[in-house]
Amino acid sequence: MIGRRTFCLAMASALAPAQIAHAQDRKVRVSTPGPAITTLPTEVVRVKGFDKEEGLALNVTPSAGAIAVKAMVAGDFDFCLSVGAALIGAVNGAPVKVIYVHVDKWLYFLYAAAGISSLHELEGKRIAVDAAGGTLDVIVRRAMQSSGAGAGSTAFISMGNIGNVPAALIAGAVDAGVITPPQEFQLLHSARKFKNLGFLGDYAPGITGGIAAANKTLQEYPDMVRAFLKAHAKAHKFILDNREETIPIVSRFLNLSAEDAASAYDTTIRPFYTTGGAVSPEQQAVFIAELARGLKTTPVTDPKACFDFSFLPRA
Repeated sequence: MIGRRTFCLAMASALAPAQIAHAQDRKVRVSTPGPAITTLPTEVVRVKGFDKEEGLALNVTPSAGAIAVKAMVAGDFDFCLSVGAALIGAVNGAPVKVIYVHVDKWLYFLYAAAGISSLHELEGKRIAVDAAGGTLDVIVRRAMQSSGAGAGSTAFISMGNIGNVPAALIAGAVDAGVITPPQEFQLLHSARKFKNLGFLGDYAPGITGGIAAANKTLQEYPDMVRAFLKAHAKAHKFILDNREETIPIVSRFLNLSAEDAASAYDTTIRPFYTTGGAVSPEQQAVFIAELARGLKTTPVTDPKACFDFSFLPRA
């Protein structure tokens, strides 16, 4: 008969390798604006254990926009998923860089109440945007101008947050509004009918999905950065290559039905995800120039001060 002490030693010996491996996982602090199509890769990293494969343990904390970027610079986070805000910070001279991109366009769509079927018919109507003079206001005006429509008599209604737009549309408080997926399902499942007037992301360059890091992190912890990006490259590839396995993750992550999650994958995720984690120097310059136009200070215009894709895993 095996004695109790011998049995316990044997069990401890059997468990030790797994426990040691877990103890060696480096904790990585990540800020996220929250569940969204643009933050899906990090969720896939967690669900599929790609972080563990690279010796990391993700600690994901909600913190969006400029606040998250400032916290990252202060050392409270290792990485930031609010990549648009990070790029604004970099263009303004903050010591941060965009190091991975998986969505290189604004995921904005213009929806209108039933009976409005074209951009021309928006003349004189009420259009919900986040803020007057903001990015969405500019994009809609450019879209209307491109179609030959005039926006002079159109009222742009500031909603404060794009998340408020679907409710305003459903309530009939506005005639049209800019939404970002998967907000369209709120409209599609409402009693009222709406028409998708088209994708707006081509009217203003912008990055909405990716990863940023502080310069200090890139300099002092290059191995951690490489491991983190390798895990995300695995997740990125998994999403693009495994539709049926990705859809349940999307469903849970975004609180969508299986049917809506499948639709989101087919209409937004698969078409708008990049095939790699970098953007060309030409694209980088375009993104910076677009932001520089709206800044009232003298912005940084050197792409090397804002982007660094040298940590990406080699194909």
